[in-house]
Amino acid sequence: MRILGFDWDAVNIGKLAVHELTPEDVEELFLDGRPCFAKHPQNQKRMLALGFAPGERFVLVVFEYNQETRWVRVVTAYEPTSERWWKAYERGIKSQEAAAGRHRR
Repeated sequence: MRILGFDWDAVNIGKLAVHELTPEDVEELFLDGRPCFAKHPQNQKRMLALGFAPGERFVLVVFEYNQETRWVRVVTAYEPTSERWWKAYERGIKSQEAAAGRHRR
């Protein structure tokens, strides 16, 4: 997924602040936090990103991606407490690594 920018406003910044995250934390996750992506289980317009924010914080981000502009609009982000998300992240990373290996050949 190629990202050209992020759409921030007081609403989504406020949702991050509740979870002691900043827009910079989330942008860092997308750009350098080894994210894996998944479809949102209940909303077709949304996706999930799992990865690491600064301070090695494991974070789940709910977002929408505009394919035309390649901008991300974050809905919310937080540190998940369920082990289910760690397992999903590990599966996602393995899948991405396997796909990358197939593309290099």
